[in-house]
Amino acid sequence: MVKRLFLILWLSIAGLTGASAQKITQRDYEPTQRNVKGGGKVVKVEYSNHKMVVHFVAEDRDIAQRATIYGPGHPNSWRLYDTKTRREYALLYIKNIRADGELVDDILDDPRGVVLRDVRTISCEAHFERPGQNVRSVDLIEENVEYFEGRQDLRNPYGGVSSQWPYNVYNLRVLAYRDDMRNAKPPVRKTTPTKPKPAAPSVTKPSTPKPAPTDSVVAQKPPVITPKPAPAPKIENFGSSLEAGRTYRLNNLLFKQSAYEIQPESYPQLDSLVATLDRNPAIRIELSGHTDNVGDAKLNLALSQNRVNAVKNYLVNKGISADRIQTKAYGGSRPIADNTREETRRLNRRVEVTILR
Repeated sequence: MVKRLFLILWLSIAGLTGASAQKITQRDYEPTQRNVKGGGKVVKVEYSNHKMVVHFVAEDRDIAQRATIYGPGHPNSWRLYDTKTRREYALLYIKNIRADGELVDDILDDPRGVVLRDVRTISCEAHFERPGQNVRSVDLIEENVEYFEGRQDLRNPYGGVSSQWPYNVYNLRVLAYRDDMRNAKPPVRKTTPTKPKPAAPSVTKPSTPKPAPTDSVVAQKPPVITPKPAPAPKIENFGSSLEAGRTYRLNNLLFKQSAYEIQPESYPQLDSLVATLDRNPAIRIELSGHTDNVGDAKLNLALSQNRVNAVKNYLVNKGISADRIQTKAYGGSRPIADNTREETRRLNRRVEVTILR
């Protein structure tokens, strides 16, 4: 039982596929950790500037067992805590879930369970929000989080394994933060100095005498002044400061074509929106969904509604009250980029945030 729950815990933290798309800046092989009897092992931890990717393996060569892996947002999913401040870092998704070497699920990014039956070896990657620069160790925990966080009494925690006691991997080492910026600056191009061209000789054109003003009593028509159209409301990229009445584009929130599945690289920006809403509990927002113009307009309208619903569900799963979030769907009626090419059409598959108050 301990082993099954430990596997559930560990495998639930294994990861967002989008992390592989980010540049890995550090690797820690065989990191220092507390071993759990009957559990698995962290064999490698990778870091990008924004994520911590935990590679986990559990093996039992003698007995085939059943295990369940839970995705982010599920009550039994893995949690990551700073051992000193108890701050929690978000589980983004689980990637490359394998049972006895066979790929079972390439990405688990929603609160469901993946059941593995009669398996001896399980491996996966858990993608987390990267801990802060001063964090040197973290606790990984699955199930019964209320006891771990001190919201309930811990009764005889060392008197034997109990369903009330959480299963943990304590004191997993975290590498000191190193920001690899070697590729951040654009390459400097050498310019070849050019010789100045000789100035062309100036030619003075004979001045044309202006005609003498005519003596006329015919009324002159006033010039027609075309009024300028009112400027469209400005849509800014989402940042740390928000103002009521403004609309912000979640420029890093992307969707797959003709689907409402949120791309994994969108999670850091959504988590930033969650943090902003947490800091400003009085804010109410409207999420507006947009698509490209490919396909039937009615289906696109329904798709845009599903997309804002997916974003709203993500925010609610992170603790934001559903009463603070309104949704509206526009389909493909409001494009912001060229719809003739896929590389620009994907920008029209988006969600915008309007600050209501």
